[in-house]
Amino acid sequence: MTAPDKNQTLRLIVIDSDAQTRIDVKRWAGEKGVRVIGEAENTKLGLRLVRNLDPDVVLLELAASSAQTMETVKRIGEELPNTRVILSSHEASPQLILSCIRAGAHEFVARPIEPSELEKALEHIRKLETMSVNRRKRGKVLSVFSTKGGIGATSFVANVGAALATHTDVRTVLVDLSFQMGDLGLLLDQPAGYSLTDALEEGAVDEAKLRSTLSEHRSGVSLFTVAASPEAGEDVTREHMLELFGALTAMFDFVIVDVGRHLDDRTVEVLELSQTIFMMSALDLPTVRNACRYLDIFDRLEFERDKIRVVVNRVDKKSRLTVKDLESTINMDVFWTIPNDSEPMSLAIDTGVPAVINSPKRKVSQSFRSLADRLCEMGGENSSVSIEATG
Repeated sequence: MTAPDKNQTLRLIVIDSDAQTRIDVKRWAGEKGVRVIGEAENTKLGLRLVRNLDPDVVLLELAASSAQTMETVKRIGEELPNTRVILSSHEASPQLILSCIRAGAHEFVARPIEPSELEKALEHIRKLETMSVNRRKRGKVLSVFSTKGGIGATSFVANVGAALATHTDVRTVLVDLSFQMGDLGLLLDQPAGYSLTDALEEGAVDEAKLRSTLSEHRSGVSLFTVAASPEAGEDVTREHMLELFGALTAMFDFVIVDVGRHLDDRTVEVLELSQTIFMMSALDLPTVRNACRYLDIFDRLEFERDKIRVVVNRVDKKSRLTVKDLESTINMDVFWTIPNDSEPMSLAIDTGVPAVINSPKRKVSQSFRSLADRLCEMGGENSSVSIEATG
């Protein structure tokens, strides 16, 4: 998010249990040229909105459970340090206000909220934004989730990453999220020398530590490994994911994550943090069944369907199932298709050189490059990536 000038529209999310307060704030905001891009009645739903929409400001009610609200403020600060938080509360004691500031809030307004007080708080935030002239736009987290082993998700990550690297103004990092030693480094002929656990040896993760553990592929894409061994993977926690991706999105335009297909509190946290989840599928019955099961799990986890994008790998006209069969079964449109082209993909696996580099003229490589081009086109928007055409 770039620093807005004095007259630039602020993007606001309202998290408040009182429906009338949300209505009043939206009406007042529209009159003052402040754009309310989302609202929620509780912190759980609100935090997901904040993660997906990356607002300039969050107006957050300090409810009876103040500890939970303070934790939400802290998480917003860790994951989206460019987002400012305004807390509102019926209590306005100096001790409470101090606690809010220590938690990471930038402004405080008393309830019931008076438009004039909220306007003062937003004006102060505008000044803070104007002074932050060197702030960088945060990168997008794009997670690739496999519905079945051997479906080609890791090859997808490697090739999309290498294709993005051809755009000289785009900084891209690929994250191998396997906690048992992943294959992403092998597909790039770049086995991991360091991992997240090395960056954690001296405390919290920061940009300087991460840069010392990153490796750069000859294509220009960076590679980061979460765990270099199963033993190291055991030491990684959900909280580390928050620190890691908060830092990576400040360093790169695209953070592409090879999630695998194992779900635990750490991988779920990353999927929640993601603006887009690429769900890999194929045109065979077992994979289609798994796709239905995982979509059901994602629904129960309350992931928004809008951020899930179905990618079909190895599409072949000879397949018994068609893309339309898959769409009908899962009740979702297919987002992108990758043609079945085994020769260059097998060569890529054997040589450790992505097909987009080794076999640039093949159809499969052209599909990856087209996808990368579209991602770059959409990269300037603050909403989740949304592409209607398929390759």
